[in-house]
Amino acid sequence: MLPELESERLLLRPRSLGDIDAIAGMNTDPAVMKHIAAIDDPAMSPEAVAARSFSHVERGLGYWSVFAKAKPVEFLGYVGLIPDGDAAEDVQLSYRFTVASWGQGYAREAAARLLRHGFEALALSAIAITTHPLNLASLRLAERLGFSPAPMDPTILIGYPAVIATRFRLTRETWRGLNPPAA
Repeated sequence: MLPELESERLLLRPRSLGDIDAIAGMNTDPAVMKHIAAIDDPAMSPEAVAARSFSHVERGLGYWSVFAKAKPVEFLGYVGLIPDGDAAEDVQLSYRFTVASWGQGYAREAAARLLRHGFEALALSAIAITTHPLNLASLRLAERLGFSPAPMDPTILIGYPAVIATRFRLTRETWRGLNPPAA
């Protein structure tokens, strides 16, 4: 079971089946999906989202739905820690937010809280981000969170039409340097 997490303004709840419709709805928004996939991509359907939503929970990995504390029933988006490739220790930070929640710092706040969980509670040694090279908001978020560019892998594609994804990496040591323990 994934834990519930909180930040200053947000509640991060482990994804539930009740969240699937909100996620699938977000996946049909052309603005949200601009740098991710075609809105009719079968991998973005409610069935596909549900099928992959809970497959790594036993490892402590998975997705958290994000809600504002001020409006705890209003779905803002999600963040996740999911496998990144075939190696068991490789983990990726995933995030997607509704257009209505853009520009309010929710993605940064939720991602920062999930990174803390990943590096402290799960003791992950590194976390990656994979994003579209033209997704400026995602590129800025990776930079603000302390991620560094990682080698590109020509086999990792993103978007529609597909392009080689931009990759970032953040180690636990670098994260600790950016987030010293409170005194």
